[in-house]
Order: sequence, then structure tokens, then C-alpha cells
Amino acid sequence: MHYRVLGRSGIDVSLLSLGTGGASQFGQKTGVDDAGRKRLVHVALDHGINLFDTAELYGRSEELLGMALEGVPRDRYLLATKWPYRRGDEFAEAGALTRSVENSLRLLKTDVIDIMQFHGILPGDYDPVVDRFMPEMKRLRDAGKIRLIGFTEMMTKDPKATIPLKGVTDHPNDWDVIMLKYGILNQWAAKEVLPLAEKHGVGIMNMAPVRQTLTRDDERKALFDQWRRDGSVDVSSLDENDPFGWLVHDDVNSVIDAGYRFAAMHSGISTVITGTANVEHLEANVRSLEAESLNVPDYRRLLELFGNSAAPN
Repeated sequence: MHYRVLGRSGIDVSLLSLGTGGASQFGQKTGVDDAGRKRLVHVALDHGINLFDTAELYGRSEELLGMALEGVPRDRYLLATKWPYRRGDEFAEAGALTRSVENSLRLLKTDVIDIMQFHGILPGDYDPVVDRFMPEMKRLRDAGKIRLIGFTEMMTKDPKATIPLKGVTDHPNDWDVIMLKYGILNQWAAKEVLPLAEKHGVGIMNMAPVRQTLTRDDERKALFDQWRRDGSVDVSSLDENDPFGWLVHDDVNSVIDAGYRFAAMHSGISTVITGTANVEHLEANVRSLEAESLNVPDYRRLLELFGNSAAPN
């Protein structure tokens, strides 16, 4: 496993990390039992993965992750979780963040959360979140309950990464970590966010880099049709039925393999999150990020083709 430093924290983080959200929600939606989750986590650890990401909103994922990690020395792994700052249409009340952190600590069976994140900040909510809740988050850090402070963008509602950009522009010294989406079909973050994150030492967790628009024909065709209509991305040079087949050659064995390799190639990315609860899928993704990067001509072509891309999924 390759490792990178998580921004200015000085912490080495595995290039691939394991998330407990996504479609499977740590196996809660795909029939994986406690023994299967424990096996998944131990396979991840055996491959050198040292960061596990979860959230209050991922069903019982915090509790189930705590159970799966029970007995593993705490210095072998890092824990990241997230707090939903809204309750329906309203902002959470004062003190709710502290109560949530205390509950997460209990469920995760730990005395410190390595990365505590505001979950899915919506466009328009950034300033209120910072004003209302950042002082409380900092008090939790000062009390030793959490180590690093971060937030995640709302993936489907902010494809152009406007909230991460606001974060690294307005308060770069307050954010230790930002989670965003960067991949073949969503390269928008590379325009400003990733360079600024590198400049200010903000660690970037890359979520869901390989999803519907890359792997599902119907989603991809709909996106390409939209791009043809609005002219934002020129896809005319690609085979309509197999637009990414040219990436699969030599040791690149699939489009998914290419997608994971691409997701880690920007130096501003600290770690790439995979949300699988399937051991075979996890090991395939590990192989992708242990392998060589995409070759230079293919990588440059992807940058030329999709440098202006901002896919919602």
C-alpha cells in the first residue's frame, strides 16, 4: 500500500481508505453479516488500509464499524466520521454536535475521533455552519475528543465543488481535511480547489470517484447527451458505444481500474475512498492503487477531454 501525508497534519494515510456509506452502507443493504464485516475490515488492515470513514447518517455503520474493529490496536487505524448539521429544514440546536460526538465515540468504541466532519454542506449553508458550529468543533478538539476538523461537500448538489472552494479560500487554516469528489468525469476540483488545498496544507479525501456515470451505460449516455447540448465537454471523438475502451490495455484491466488510478494521480489527493462491502471488490481496488499510474498519453487525453467536467454522480 502507498501512503500520503494528510495535508499539514503530518499523518500518513493509506492511498486507499474504506468507507461505510455508498450503496451498500457497510453491507447493511447487501446482506453482509457481522462476521463478513469483520473479515472485510481485517482484509483492509492486512492490505495496509489505515483509514475508515463512516457517518451518523449511514444507518448503524458507526456501531458496526466499532464492532468490526474491536480488538485491533488503536494505533493501526484512523477513524473519520460526520455530523449532519441540519435536522430536516432546520439547523441543529446548540450542543447537538457535542452530543453527537459523544455518541459516535461510544459507538466506535474509542476515546478520540481522528477526523470529525460536517456532513454534506449545502450551497448557501457554509457561512452559517462556520459561524454556528465551528467554535463548538474547536472546543471538542481542544478537549481531545477529536483531532482534525473537516467537512464534506454535497456530492449530487454541488458538482462544481463550490463549497470546497469556499473552504480553502475563506478559511484554509480552519479546515484540516475536506472530502470531495474528483474523478475522470468530474475534474472540476483540479481547477482551483486541489491546488489551493496543496498550498494551504488541507488534506483531501476523494469520495466515490468511480460511480454511475462511469460504469452505467444509461447514466453515461444521459450525461454525454447533456454535454452535447450545453457544449461544456466535447465527447465527439469518443466511440458512442465504448467511450472508454481505449483505457483498457497493458496492465489496466477495466474502466473501473482506470478510474481508481486516475482518482489518485493528482498530488492534491491524500486518499481515495472505496465504499464497497465486498472483499473481492476491495482487493481489486487495492490492486488498482498499488499498481502503476495510467500511462502519460492516456492521462493527458483524459485531462484534455474532461478537464471541464462536473458530473453530478
